[in-house]
Amino acid sequence: MDKSPPHTTVWSKIIGLQLYNSYAADADGRMPSLSIVRLLYSITLFGSYLVGFYKTVENMLSPDNDPTNPTIFKFAYMTQICSGVLGTIICYASLWHTDRMKCIFVEGIQCSNMKINDRYYQFRNMQVPAKQSILVPLSIGMLFILSLCEGYAQYNLANYFTIIAIVYPLWMFHVTILEFTTLVKSTECIVTKLNWMLDAFLESLQRQSTPIVSAKGEKKALNKVYPISRRPYVSEHELISGERLTYMFVIHENVAKLGEFINRAYSLQLIAIVTVTFVNTLFGFFIETKLLFWNYQMLDLILRACRYAFECIPACLLIYNMLVVCAATHTELFKSASLLHKLLQYKANYFIDDQALFERSKAIALQLLHRKRFPLFDGSGLFRLDFTFIFSVFSAATSYLIVLLQFDLSKDLEKAVI
Repeated sequence: MDKSPPHTTVWSKIIGLQLYNSYAADADGRMPSLSIVRLLYSITLFGSYLVGFYKTVENMLSPDNDPTNPTIFKFAYMTQICSGVLGTIICYASLWHTDRMKCIFVEGIQCSNMKINDRYYQFRNMQVPAKQSILVPLSIGMLFILSLCEGYAQYNLANYFTIIAIVYPLWMFHVTILEFTTLVKSTECIVTKLNWMLDAFLESLQRQSTPIVSAKGEKKALNKVYPISRRPYVSEHELISGERLTYMFVIHENVAKLGEFINRAYSLQLIAIVTVTFVNTLFGFFIETKLLFWNYQMLDLILRACRYAFECIPACLLIYNMLVVCAATHTELFKSASLLHKLLQYKANYFIDDQALFERSKAIALQLLHRKRFPLFDGSGLFRLDFTFIFSVFSAATSYLIVLLQFDLSKDLEKAVI
């Protein structure tokens, strides 16, 4: 694993979401202390955002000079700005606690990787590929274009503070989701490495116990991982002894605890981001649907509603990418249970002289299968960060959208026709 800090830490410094200078320890081995400069910068940036929020609310509460402007758009922007400042306050309020827990998490992940390389020297050169999803650059590009469109629209209306009040929370939510996804991905890489080690050892035992002769014309499996000098199996049982297998269980449990640790660190921010994104997206599509049903020829209002509705779409793409990573990590974490069950089948070959290790392996496998029913990543127990979250959101959005569509906005929209 690469020990260099991810690119999200650079953006978190710019946005003001990181209080520490770096994740690296100093010359004495101590964790980085709180930087007063970074703290003052974050407070100043947050203070300027609050000033922009105050000026925007003051501007929106003033009488509207345009009588043809539907009031539903004013309510929409008030909802977006107020929900954005609420999510921003929540993220900043938990910043101190989250950043300290994040430093401990990164240190724990790096320590686990060093333990694997030191104790299991055969797998020292094993690299777990961390594939980047196309959703990340796509969402960032979309958010950049939408930010330019929003800035141009508000600049024409001379609402300069509104640009800050609308655009800043969107980028802050993006950085927060990217940081959480990056940390979860590092957990998945460690667990995948452990599973590959167990898989290689199981294949060695299987080939030594029952040699497999491939049938004529049968193709060899191309998706197998042979990390030890490309050899198909290990001739001796030196790969994982009883002590090493027990040590692997300890590392696996520590990584699972680190996953729960970082989940607790970001739960409050994720709840705020998901709630703000859900409310604004639902309200935007409600206005867009009303306009399309009322008069699809009001192109100006339809474009305004599209700009408002699609500002949260980049965050939705990042949330989906986060669900994919969390679901993959959850699957890899409990894949070890099935590998342990396969390992227990070789009791006569491997556990015959170590009954205590056999019982411990069986207990750990049952424990993993029992914990599989409970999500590893959740928003303080409010929702599961896996693919069931999509069904829950769509069902809730459909119900609330039907209720909103029952409101009659014909009198409000008639002003734009006059």
